[in-house]
Parts: sequence; structure tokens; C-alpha cells
Amino acid sequence: MGGFRLFDVVFLAGVLLSVRLMVSGVERDRGDGEPVVRSRFAMLAGALTLAGFLGAVSIRLSPSVFLSSALLLGGAMTGALSARWLVARAAAPPNEDHEFDPRFALQGVPALVVRSIPVNGDGLVQLSPGSDAPSPIRARSVDGSAIARGEEVGVERIDGGVAFVEAWSVIEARL
Repeated sequence: MGGFRLFDVVFLAGVLLSVRLMVSGVERDRGDGEPVVRSRFAMLAGALTLAGFLGAVSIRLSPSVFLSSALLLGGAMTGALSARWLVARAAAPPNEDHEFDPRFALQGVPALVVRSIPVNGDGLVQLSPGSDAPSPIRARSVDGSAIARGEEVGVERIDGGVAFVEAWSVIEARL
């Protein structure tokens, strides 16, 4: 044995850090009830161990085998990092938020018809408590049909101070 080389020291450091992590764990308690996972130590331990092992093995190889294995490993790591970047980029939600259309702010809010809605005409609906719109509000049927007084409806949109509504029974049939 020619003594310890740099790769042997790196490998030993990685193994010792791995053993420390196995004994003490990677979670640390901050005190606010949420543990903090420090995965960078586990990644460092794995990287040190791998680098030390590969270095110790490859130093004993011929220069051509060492060079080809280093190029192969470098290409594999580049491919893996590129694939990780592409997957993370493809899976990330878009940063921009689509423009909010205030006409659809109350879409799906239930309401009660307090004055019947005639065919292609206006009536009145009382929006459910808790909605931010003034109530009662003028209402029309989405499809132009008549809706009787006392029937439950769902708001589709509010356009020009008029709520366009649909009978709840029609909405339930669609679901």
C-alpha cells in the first residue's frame, strides 16, 4: 500500500459523514413544530463517497480507460442534469396569471328567484348571503327560457348589472 491518496481521504470523509447522518438523521427541530430537513448533507455525503470511490478505482486504470470513463460519466451526468432541468421546466406552472374577468367573479354562486324571469326577459334574484354583490339583482336566463319564482338558480356571469342565471336543476343534470 502506498499510503493514502486524495481519493481515499475523500471516500473516507464521505463514509464518515454518511454514518453520522445515519446515526443522527437529517431532520433538525426549529422549535416551531416544523422539522427542517437538511438534505444537502445527505447529498454531500453521497457525492463525497462516490467521488472518492470512482477516483480510487479510476486512478488504478490505464489513462485511456480513465479518460473514456471520465467522458462517459461526464456525458451521463450532463444528460441527467439536462433531463432534470427539462422535467422541472415542463412541470412548473406558468408564472403569469391570466387576466381576471370581473364578469365571472360570482360564477357558480347560488341564488333564489324572487321575481319570475319571463322568456327572454328580466326578473330578480336574491344572491346567497355572503356574496359581495348587491342583492336583489336583475336577472335573465342564460338560454332565454322562463324561470319561475322561488326556483334555485346558479349565476353564470354578471354583465352590465344583470345576472345571467341557469336553473339549478339544469346544472345538476349536467353534472
